[in-house]
Amino acid sequence: MSWSVGVSTGACTARPILDVLDALAPIGVTGVELGTPPRHFDPWQNGQVVAVADRLRQSTLHAISIHAPFGGLLDLSDPNEHHRHAAIGAILAAARALKQLGGRIVVVHPSDVVRHGSDVDARLQACSGSLRSLSESCRQEGMTLAIESPLPHLIGGHPDEFAWILQHVDGSAGVCLDTGHTALGGHWRRFMEVAGPRLVHVHASDNHGQYDDHLPPGDGRLDWADIARSLRDAAFAGWVMLELRCPEGDLGTYFQNARAQALRLLGG
Repeated sequence: MSWSVGVSTGACTARPILDVLDALAPIGVTGVELGTPPRHFDPWQNGQVVAVADRLRQSTLHAISIHAPFGGLLDLSDPNEHHRHAAIGAILAAARALKQLGGRIVVVHPSDVVRHGSDVDARLQACSGSLRSLSESCRQEGMTLAIESPLPHLIGGHPDEFAWILQHVDGSAGVCLDTGHTALGGHWRRFMEVAGPRLVHVHASDNHGQYDDHLPPGDGRLDWADIARSLRDAAFAGWVMLELRCPEGDLGTYFQNARAQALRLLGG
């Protein structure tokens, strides 16, 4: 099969998004995921959205997805209702920006809170309520909410918790599986089962088994043959987005080599 392999801009948190897009345009990348870290891209600033739209029109790049803001007070499982509403508002702003840019997939973290010491059940309940609201809003806008598999030590990062979340969120919401996150917990295959036909998006990176290193595929320990096989078996036809740490040197060469390596390992 032919894989659609794109690049997420958000790993380059210290570089403006326009610089990253300029580096990606000449190297054969066609699909990008827009990151939203501070100082990289602010989707609620219309001037920045317009600037990105202009840059995309001048290239062969297409906005496929956006990684909505997350972390800190922007947590969908926050017990404080006002904080949850702020998180929902920030994600909807990102969704509106993506729609303006022609994309459709809105990737969200269900929670970034460590499981240990937390009221997991209460957090899961709050999270599912937030996701139901977001899923309905995205559906009405013709967008798809994609719930990302968290790191294993975070709430939602165990496949049983993730399955519970999906059971309590409308079926219009899809799933984004993160290869690095699921590998660290040893649960890639189980997450594939949980996601089932709701899998619409993949974040691809490698690691050495201890930390979320965000390495190019093949530079760590992940079994890419098994990942490719399971995605083919599931008839996955969405985008595989390389979500890699930003290099210190030339962006274009780094991402070009990483993408070529990913295609080779996936068998495309």
